[in-house]
Amino acid sequence: MEKVPLIVRLKEVKALSDEVRVFILDLLSKKPMSVHEIAEELRKKGMYKNINTIRYHIQVLKEAGLIDLVATREVKGGVLKYYAAKGKVYPFEVPKDIEEALKPIARQLYEGLKKIVLDLIRNHGDIIVETARKLKPCPYCITKHFAEYVILEALRYALGKVMEDREVRREIDKFKVEEEEPS
Repeated sequence: MEKVPLIVRLKEVKALSDEVRVFILDLLSKKPMSVHEIAEELRKKGMYKNINTIRYHIQVLKEAGLIDLVATREVKGGVLKYYAAKGKVYPFEVPKDIEEALKPIARQLYEGLKKIVLDLIRNHGDIIVETARKLKPCPYCITKHFAEYVILEALRYALGKVMEDREVRREIDKFKVEEEEPS
């Protein structure tokens, strides 16, 4: 069995263990919103949550590093805070056979990515080690794959930047993917 790296951060896993927080994160990945706007969007989906509950969920997402306070606006009686997701969110069900379907692409990319990773290790080893030293093991780990994690994070960050590049966006936007009807 192939072992595919999976980046799992405990704070994020805990934060996303509640479907309301997943929905809030999805909303905030589209545009900054206030707690009141989030409450309205939740109501539209049949999720009736009071403002204090939503504030709690916002705090959990903030502490997990998934969202940030991005703006404030003075309003009569207080300050309205706007939050936004720190990254893009893909909240959808992944088919069980996705790994099999993507194997031909992975095989094609393998040598090029291997070269990139080796170059990263050889040319930035000092940064990798310095960053890895700052990591703390989770209480459940037996092994410590700190350098691996740092390399995967660097690649994830770089890929995120590439996906937001205008030229790449134009090419991706040419795809029209329709959802399959449930059977």
